[in-house]
Amino acid sequence: MFFFRKRFQKREAALGLDLGSSQIKAVVVRRNGTGLELAEYAVRPLPANGGKPYRDVQFAVEIQQLMNGLKITERRAYVAISCGSAMVCQTEFPKMPLQEIKSVLRLNGAKYLRRDFSNYCLDAVELPGTVSDDKAAPKVNVLVGGASKEEVAGYREALVAAKIRPEAMELAAIAVVNAFGLTKPDLANETVLLVDIGARSTTINFLPSGQPLITRIMPFGGEEISEYIAQVLMVEAKEAEEQKLKMAEPVQELVRTAISPLAREVRSSIDFFERQHDCHVTHMFACGGSACSPKLLELLGEGVGMRVECWNPVATLGTDHFNGEQPALLAAGPSLAAAVGAAAAHV
Repeated sequence: MFFFRKRFQKREAALGLDLGSSQIKAVVVRRNGTGLELAEYAVRPLPANGGKPYRDVQFAVEIQQLMNGLKITERRAYVAISCGSAMVCQTEFPKMPLQEIKSVLRLNGAKYLRRDFSNYCLDAVELPGTVSDDKAAPKVNVLVGGASKEEVAGYREALVAAKIRPEAMELAAIAVVNAFGLTKPDLANETVLLVDIGARSTTINFLPSGQPLITRIMPFGGEEISEYIAQVLMVEAKEAEEQKLKMAEPVQELVRTAISPLAREVRSSIDFFERQHDCHVTHMFACGGSACSPKLLELLGEGVGMRVECWNPVATLGTDHFNGEQPALLAAGPSLAAAVGAAAAHV
């Protein structure tokens, strides 16, 4: 198991799974001439489980039911996971082969990560162009990602029980970056902020020249907004979710208040990044389930002080064969980013 993209033999089609905390998604991405097309997709909501679906014995059955919604018989999958223990950080290492860096992380990671991650599965990738000029002791910047061994093992066991062979496992925080690079090559020379708003967590990725330089994972997502609406209006969770989607004017004020912690975190992250790296964030994009709401992104942009564009990875893939289903597919597109990223890198 690992968390950063590796080189695999390219396939004609690849199956990507996104195992989230409130929904699981599957996509089949296929090579079509010089481009890519979305051959199939499926989305399945999960029952409430406190954010750790792998602990539910029903989870493997849910994955099987998701797969039953696809025509493809392939059971080798590239998997993205959204879990509470996920971490991504940047650190500095003496110049050495990447495999040696990974060995050091396993044996003495606390020295470089400033925290004990001995109970974690860790992976690392060298950030390009970051070798220091010190010839006596050259150093490189390394991006490290990981998740607890318990959660990784739990997801793997559920996949195997569902008769899925995980060819690779990566963090959803990284999968969305991979998808962004594949679907937005025109922004490869810009400094982009990509915000993935999930159900229970939000990932804030700074991408100068398409490379993840700073990644922050915040324990805040769309469910917190719905819970706030439910509390204030004294309604059930389902009704609160419907009110959030309708976004009537009174509810807009509730959403504005509920989303303010995320807006403050994004704003402070931008200020920190621009000071530290002496550059300007030129574009801000959002994906994830909450990014499907234009009004929510407008309210987030007001709080951040910057326009937030919805990034829809499906919009750049071939979807003509879906015929009348296209509007529904495009509406769900922002929530499929991690699944698309997991699959598209391998076709």
